Amino acid sequence: MFEREKAQLNDLKKEYENIPISLDSIDQAILSGFQKAKTEERKSRIKKKRSAFGFIAAALLLIGLFSSIKISPALANYISEIPGMEKIVSMIRDDKGRMAAVEKKYYQKQGVSDEKDGLKVTIDGTIADEMGMVLFYSIESKEKLKEVMFDDVKIRAKDGTALDEAYNSFGDAHSSDKGETKFSGEIEYFFEVPIEAKEYIVDLKIKDMNFTINLKLNEFKKKKEYAVQQTMDLEGQKINIEKVTIYPLRAVVKLKMNDENEKYILQLDDLRLVDENNEVWGNIANGITGSGDKDTEREVYLQSNYFKEPKELYLVLNSAQAIDKENAVIVVDTEKMKILKQPNGNKLRNLRKEDGQLVFDLHTKKPFRSAIFSTITDAQGKEIEVSSQSMGTEEEKGTTRLGIELPPIDRSQNPLTIDLSFYPEWIKGNEKIRIK
Repeated sequence: MFEREKAQLNDLKKEYENIPISLDSIDQAILSGFQKAKTEERKSRIKKKRSAFGFIAAALLLIGLFSSIKISPALANYISEIPGMEKIVSMIRDDKGRMAAVEKKYYQKQGVSDEKDGLKVTIDGTIADEMGMVLFYSIESKEKLKEVMFDDVKIRAKDGTALDEAYNSFGDAHSSDKGETKFSGEIEYFFEVPIEAKEYIVDLKIKDMNFTINLKLNEFKKKKEYAVQQTMDLEGQKINIEKVTIYPLRAVVKLKMNDENEKYILQLDDLRLVDENNEVWGNIANGITGSGDKDTEREVYLQSNYFKEPKELYLVLNSAQAIDKENAVIVVDTEKMKILKQPNGNKLRNLRKEDGQLVFDLHTKKPFRSAIFSTITDAQGKEIEVSSQSMGTEEEKGTTRLGIELPPIDRSQNPLTIDLSFYPEWIKGNEKIRIK
């Protein structure tokens, strides 16, 4: 079955390559289509116990399938041996580390399930290491469903060992206008400290029905750790790289910002691992990209090169989002609908209430694709819970609409202070550190 699908994709790829249209135009079309529903909520189903920042990128599968299909003969044979494996490969095809894990047969077939009232949930397989696990699942229904989603997912060790969970992600709703009987996806769990248990119980909830699935994991591959203790410098802003730890699921770069920096460094845009042949393992495309504080210690997560054995390995950085410390927050008065403070450049304008949200217009030369807001506190320093954030491009204005859904705010809570996770201001450099 996989060979037939691969041939069809190759035919589509050839047709696509003959269309006379520029890549810039394609990129603009994708962005426009993705952000057309400018008032629609984008709700992240990620639960976390510590400060975490990340960008959940849209998986533009159709366009992705049109791009070059590079699957080794060994991987193709392995996929053909396991029914449904091509779907799993399509989920992870943007993550080189997970693709390599499958190719090296580190993927573990599970095939365990639970069924209730015509709905069957199956954990098809897993990729796991001592700091996290990815569960690939499928849902089958006897009746066609237009929407299905997990209300909750919990993982516990069968022997009762406490799991110090850092965060989990189990996705948004699967939807179909016509209705479907089969759905598939992935669940991610990562932990603060290494896990040791090999048997787990997965509790899932769908449509007020509880499903329980027992899971057994193989022995984990041991991590690879490199002490670095070197400094990167972008326009005078220093980043101290302490160590790099590589697991099968991801690489973790532990770093610390220099106390004397004049700017807060929000996001290391293109931090990447590069080997002696210039092969690159970059940012995680669809998931949490890091954790920690913007002004102290931080961990940045990259795609894993665990199953490669390069002679040389480098950590490279050329660009980072950064804002001046004295103008590092947004302060707003929701009674007077005024922006009282923001980073330099006056990029945020036209504060208003719209569709039950507090809405800003973000003005940039090029579309900025990140939801910028982080923690929000009131005038008394009490954190305000954010129900959701939305983002969309308003083409006629050349702006990005950013919305935040907040609970009712009374006069005594004003002004509100909004911390930033991302912001369209950059510092540049050409830093390259050898770690192996």
